[in-house]
Amino acid sequence: MEEHILADRYRLVRPLGQGGMGEVWEARDESLRRPVAVKVVSVLAGGGSRAAEARARFLREARITAALQHPNIVTVHDLGEAVTPEGTTPFLVMELLRGQGLDAVVRRGPVDGTDAARWGTGICEALAEAHEAGVLHRDIKPANVFVTASGGVKVLDFGIARAADPSATGDRLTQTGFLVGTAAYMAPEQARGHPERRSDLYALGCVLFELLTGRPPFTAPDTVGYLTAHLQDTPPAPSAVAAGLSPAWDRLVLRLLAKEPEQRYGSAAELADELRQLGDPAQATRPAPPGAATVAAPGRPAPDATTEALAGPAGRRDVNRRDLLLGGAGLAVLAAGGGSAALYLTGAPRRGPVAWSRNIGGAETALVADGRCHVAGVDSDSAVLHGLDLASGEPLWSAALDGPWVTGTHLAVVDGTVLTLTALADYSSNVVRAFDAASGDQLWQRPVALGTTRVDVHRPSGLLIMGEDTSVAGFDSRTGDSRWGVDASPFGGYVLAGDLVLFDGMGMAVLAATGDTRWERTDMYPRGDLGHALDTGILCYEVGEAPVDLVFRDARTGAVEWRTPFQREEPEPYVGAFRPIESLVSGTTVLLPPVEGDRERPTALDGLTGEPKWTHDGPYHPDEPARSVAGGFVLPAPEGRVCLAADDGTERWLDEAEDTDAVWATGDRALLYRTRRERLFRRWTTVRILDAEDGREAWSGAFDNHHVSPPASDGDLVVVVDGGGTVWALRV
Repeated sequence: MEEHILADRYRLVRPLGQGGMGEVWEARDESLRRPVAVKVVSVLAGGGSRAAEARARFLREARITAALQHPNIVTVHDLGEAVTPEGTTPFLVMELLRGQGLDAVVRRGPVDGTDAARWGTGICEALAEAHEAGVLHRDIKPANVFVTASGGVKVLDFGIARAADPSATGDRLTQTGFLVGTAAYMAPEQARGHPERRSDLYALGCVLFELLTGRPPFTAPDTVGYLTAHLQDTPPAPSAVAAGLSPAWDRLVLRLLAKEPEQRYGSAAELADELRQLGDPAQATRPAPPGAATVAAPGRPAPDATTEALAGPAGRRDVNRRDLLLGGAGLAVLAAGGGSAALYLTGAPRRGPVAWSRNIGGAETALVADGRCHVAGVDSDSAVLHGLDLASGEPLWSAALDGPWVTGTHLAVVDGTVLTLTALADYSSNVVRAFDAASGDQLWQRPVALGTTRVDVHRPSGLLIMGEDTSVAGFDSRTGDSRWGVDASPFGGYVLAGDLVLFDGMGMAVLAATGDTRWERTDMYPRGDLGHALDTGILCYEVGEAPVDLVFRDARTGAVEWRTPFQREEPEPYVGAFRPIESLVSGTTVLLPPVEGDRERPTALDGLTGEPKWTHDGPYHPDEPARSVAGGFVLPAPEGRVCLAADDGTERWLDEAEDTDAVWATGDRALLYRTRRERLFRRWTTVRILDAEDGREAWSGAFDNHHVSPPASDGDLVVVVDGGGTVWALRV
């Protein structure tokens, strides 16, 4: 591991964890020769005057926090700034604790009331000390509470959340609000952007609920679902989840979870007194103290004017997900479902950033069709197929496939059927399986010899096309029944193009739906994986003088309409070696790369006639391919990415973002990926979604991972999978 020393003093030894704001490392203080913990605050990394002002404000407020001296607050030894690949960023040096996080405790299940009361009292005492000093925590959750080896508790990140929040002083680091906190524990008023002292008490109520029952008061598939629940759903009584809890615990926890702050305890000190008494088993069944709020059983109002605490003030309308987003909850920092997946968002909150997210262990890629999201995953090296509801992300079904995915191939969806290609566990053969997309029921399976050269779905006919040895056959995707077979000796290679299957070395084209011969041409030697249908013709790579030509043929007769050199170098002989022809075509315009001696600049042709339409004379990177989008082409240029209109080559827009590594297109949008970008000591992937016509940014986010899958889209939803296995449905 590369060695990092901060401020010429703190040697980073090993990472201890990460969160929404940064990374925590075990380190060694070389001056005092003692172990310490160092937190590097990544959200304030960067350059420029605004970032410098934000860091200065953070350091001022963090010094106030460091002045807090309390046995239940982690001690801050030092503050400083570190130079990282993304610029200068603050770091804090704290005491190194021995023990375990409270999140590790709750993962093992509920704790008894005595421990919950004791730990809750310690958290309250820490909150009381900080609130008296005017410091809010705003992210109380099990992961920010540490149980020491002696059994006490220490609250972590005290005040750092507030200090790192630019909105606390009216400044902005991005164009959005910067809502700090974790959705599973966030008070309603904090979700609206107005945290106060009793917001910390609400979060503590969520923690106590989880300690007593083994689960938080609300569960949801994504961050927006959690916030919506906190704003409008009635929490269950703890005893309704974990039988045997006393009424006193119900009263205390549900009072903390009241929607309106004034219905909760007035201070952390008052709550600490209550918890101390609850820690005494003899006090656990005492009557409610005078003036305490009465809380109704789930779903039923209390008898004495406490309905407001459950339903909110009279006249307040219900809050739905769209209201939440329009009301300023365009989250800049998300902890997805309270878990570890992180997504940093930019862009206006009115864009409704995330429809849902769901972590699926081993998820690699996704396809969407017919209102469902189908996810290819891996579990212990074996392939797993998942079906999710596209609108909500709720799981519909899953199927274990008892073997690994075949390299480069996962799944396809056609006519309500999901087709998969995997290897058997002993790698003796491959196997094609078909599943009903709605139910997940397996419809059929067919072994495929390792000598099989191709397995494809022909979308116009819905047939599965397989080439095995020197024969090629078409199968019904739904039933697995054979529809036709062709002896493709001596080579067995084929290319799908429009309604046709073109056979390498035979000069023959057959209808993919029936296997009937359409025509034979002795001058045809198709190459690549897929051709492209264009009006009444087909585009296909063929052997030529270049040695690879792009050829446009009449689909009815096979006659060549035009031919042009495409590339001078012979590609490697494997599936995927040729660029998809559809990435060269926008409408009826075909954009060709430069070819030595014949074409010195990217040149657009009329796809139907082969006549030149325009040439791109601006700067570009000749080694990076262009990609078609709706109505245009995106080309790499020294200053960023430029989009040219397909009709006349005029510049539609220029995106000046540096280091874009990949461009994908879906519908009328262009997706720009900046992969493996380093943030502090980690790798990130930035994804930006632009309107293909005018280049306006519709969505932007940075994923806490070095890999994000190509997009799948359906209407206004774009689905991607990050390298950590989280599936994100982005509302654009």
